[in-house]
Amino acid sequence: MSYSIDFISPRLTGKRFDDHAIPIDLLEDFAAFEELLIQVAKFIYLEENQDRQRVPRGFTEGVSLKLSTIGEGSAIPKIILVASMLTSNPTFDIFPNDNISYFEKARDRIIQTIDAAQKNNSITYIPQNLLGYFNKIGKRLKDDETIDFSPDSTTYDAKLNTNNRKKIVLSNSKNKQFTNEIVINASIPEVDKNKCSFTILYNDQRISADIPNEHYETILKAFNEYEQNSLVLIKGIGKFNNADRLESFESIEQLTILDPLDVTSRLEYLSKLQDGWFNSEGIAPTKDGLEWFASFFESYFDKKLPLPMIFPTIEGGIQAEWSNDKYEISLNIDLNSKTAFYQLLDVDDDETLEHKFDLNKTQDWSNLNSIMNQIFS
Repeated sequence: MSYSIDFISPRLTGKRFDDHAIPIDLLEDFAAFEELLIQVAKFIYLEENQDRQRVPRGFTEGVSLKLSTIGEGSAIPKIILVASMLTSNPTFDIFPNDNISYFEKARDRIIQTIDAAQKNNSITYIPQNLLGYFNKIGKRLKDDETIDFSPDSTTYDAKLNTNNRKKIVLSNSKNKQFTNEIVINASIPEVDKNKCSFTILYNDQRISADIPNEHYETILKAFNEYEQNSLVLIKGIGKFNNADRLESFESIEQLTILDPLDVTSRLEYLSKLQDGWFNSEGIAPTKDGLEWFASFFESYFDKKLPLPMIFPTIEGGIQAEWSNDKYEISLNIDLNSKTAFYQLLDVDDDETLEHKFDLNKTQDWSNLNSIMNQIFS
């Protein structure tokens, strides 16, 4: 026999949740939340029963959180608390008596902890040694995403995001690092087969990591192509210091050798330019503008088409260029107006064709793809 109650319904907000679904990799956050909940419940029991040295046997036996349904409003997982009425200790009947209050109080303490971080208040509601659980909860959140653990509360503002979870973890002076999901483009200048480790070169940092077995061949290939400026895309869980500097990897989940013309990598390089980059002239393209173009190019440019070479322009924009035996093509992109001037040159007769596109409009991307497919089909 089991007993269950509606326990918590956090709201996930962000572009990834607009379809009212939750990515599978975020489900581990709720598993970590369950672990933290149980540890805080034990702490509260001992705090309120100081004559006891440990919690009663069977205190957490059969207790679990279960996802019931996904509600609308971005994505709202409805989570119930379930416990078996049969425990290994017949004298300690957890449910449905007042012992349920320890788990409800633990939930509330966790909400108060997130609320305190959000409001820049002291974080004192759960023991310092348990704050490290927030290295697991929310580690895959993107900058525009939150998990609101108190969506209907008028008292608490418990919106967990990348900023306040960092505050929570580092509020314990013993925690020197916090974790976040990271996707980077890097090179591999060194491999140590004896130690089964390799070195990642990223933003002038050299970071050592163990070689994951499933990526061994890819790492060796990238290392052998290092002198040809080969880059790899690495996705995993990174460990950062309080200055947001990547120090190591907790795990590496994806590792892919990039195309030499990979647009995102090239735009990352251009983002490091400063004004005066060309003989003391030249406006540096803005980081926001480059990130916008990278996002739209990845979303809307036809994957079957060849990638362009990309160069900065003196005016602070960028120019994409393609060529084949018959045509030379340029796309001059104004990062401020989000418009592009397209020019095609027929190398045989010097005839040109020109178009202007508004790259904020998906239809204009479709038109661009259609024109390019006629050339490269």
